[in-house]
Amino acid sequence: MRIMWKLLVWLICFPPLPLYGSQHDNISAWYVDSLVKLFPDSPAAKSKPEVTLLSARNGHTSLQVALRSASQRIVKVQVVAPRLGNAALKVQTYRVGMVKVHSHPTDTPLAEVVRSEVGPYPDPLFPSAKEISLEGSRTETIWISVFTPADIRTGIYLGAVEIDAGKQKLRLPFRVEVFAATVPKEQKLFVTNWLWFDHELMEKHYPQLKSDPDRYWKILENIGRTMAEYKQNVVFVPVRTLAKAHLANGVVQYDFGLVDHWVEIFDKVGMARRIEGGHLSGRLGGGYDSPYVLPTDLVENGQVVRKELPENDPRAEQNLREFLRQLRTHLKEKGWLNRYVQHVHDEPHGAEMPIYRRFVHIATEELPGVPTLDAISLSEDISAQEETTIWVPKLGTFDERLDAIAGHKARGGQSWYYICLDPRGKYLNRFTDYPTLKVRLLPWVNYRYGLIGYLHWGGNFWTDRPFEDVQPDWGGGFFLPAGDNAIVYPDPEHDGVFVSERLEVMREGIEDYGLLMESARRAPERADALARKVIPTFTGYVRDVSQFRNFEHELLVLAAEAQKE
Repeated sequence: MRIMWKLLVWLICFPPLPLYGSQHDNISAWYVDSLVKLFPDSPAAKSKPEVTLLSARNGHTSLQVALRSASQRIVKVQVVAPRLGNAALKVQTYRVGMVKVHSHPTDTPLAEVVRSEVGPYPDPLFPSAKEISLEGSRTETIWISVFTPADIRTGIYLGAVEIDAGKQKLRLPFRVEVFAATVPKEQKLFVTNWLWFDHELMEKHYPQLKSDPDRYWKILENIGRTMAEYKQNVVFVPVRTLAKAHLANGVVQYDFGLVDHWVEIFDKVGMARRIEGGHLSGRLGGGYDSPYVLPTDLVENGQVVRKELPENDPRAEQNLREFLRQLRTHLKEKGWLNRYVQHVHDEPHGAEMPIYRRFVHIATEELPGVPTLDAISLSEDISAQEETTIWVPKLGTFDERLDAIAGHKARGGQSWYYICLDPRGKYLNRFTDYPTLKVRLLPWVNYRYGLIGYLHWGGNFWTDRPFEDVQPDWGGGFFLPAGDNAIVYPDPEHDGVFVSERLEVMREGIEDYGLLMESARRAPERADALARKVIPTFTGYVRDVSQFRNFEHELLVLAAEAQKE
């Protein structure tokens, strides 16, 4: 007779019981810290004697449950979402999926990646299915995310994961310790992952758009809602693309209707604390060292045409100034001017520097009071970048230039940082094959070095096969590090996206930043000292998960003390 195994994952209040991993009839189940990656070949293990999740109020924490069958046949396992009993804790469960890593980042010691092998790596999180197939000698993982509401009482909440296999039952108790520390409702850290919504790209992953183009905006709304839930609060708006030029009384006028629709959608889901205006200039053909050009709307034969003109063509500057004047007027009418920031040119370098300086000045003249921000390099001419309000240097390039950042801030500027296909080596990054702790620590860098924002270019820059190919070919035989291109995955069935382990952990790190900032209000020396213990240097951060959990405990205690009335 065929046996149907049922997995009932319940988080409920229980009297104290010993904590353990369980095995019965070839089925093993055990807890694993969410900062540790699990693989299909991860062997069965016992949980620690005590499994305790630490949580701030209004904060998230997470845990993994690993399942492995020694049976040689496929076991059908039914999964039921956890129940909380009378506890106010909110739980979401996911099934951890795999993506294919083909190569490790170049210039990176093997000690800096999770394992030397390439192949399947955990990352996408799929909603727990009613039934999963547990293959013989293969480990499957369930991710448990716990949210603690701001109004919950502090204390210990007892729960358990229960695995019901008919007559045989497995039970893994654990605890959630809720501290008096509360993650601030208002997020101070600016976070932007650039989201790519080009119609051609979107139609590849949401094929229903070809027959139902109206779904485009619904998909954007759903993706925005997810990103807002995961603490993204800056929305990139390609203003030069969305604003439509037309001829009125012989001059070029701009219709900002699509800009409005874009902003209003992301406003609706709470993602647009800052409106990040797209770049005003670019490079011919997109090459890094190609000539500097500006998209320019010209009147030819009674019609408006868009051309890319060289930076020294006076028509380019004239059109740019007119566009910015109309944009400012429109932003003021909409009440958005005080949260708008403007990109000018991405990664200016070399001979571009005096050109870049000129166009930043133009943007500042035509958008008075509006901050400019760009990914800049502190190895370039600093004077050419000084007028840029918000410097966004790449992590790994300014270790020895903190004095320049401090000087810029002293003169009224701000600084974020960004990561992209590097830094590699011993630096932090969010690559799929890097230890998950590296992702958790990224917002700690923000606090440690006084950088108030985080930028990444690849929110959803998917390849044609987003689960099989996470390393786009950048040309010349160079493939991007795994996961650099995206931190979410397309979910066409639900007009949205699947989140990832990295996004979950990044959210927890952003909440750490909020608690550090709260701690610094009352005890700045202690908060700074803790940050220095966690990240002594850019490449000398804590790498042991257990040690980090001790520091997490220290942060929660410190924040609780700081928030006392």
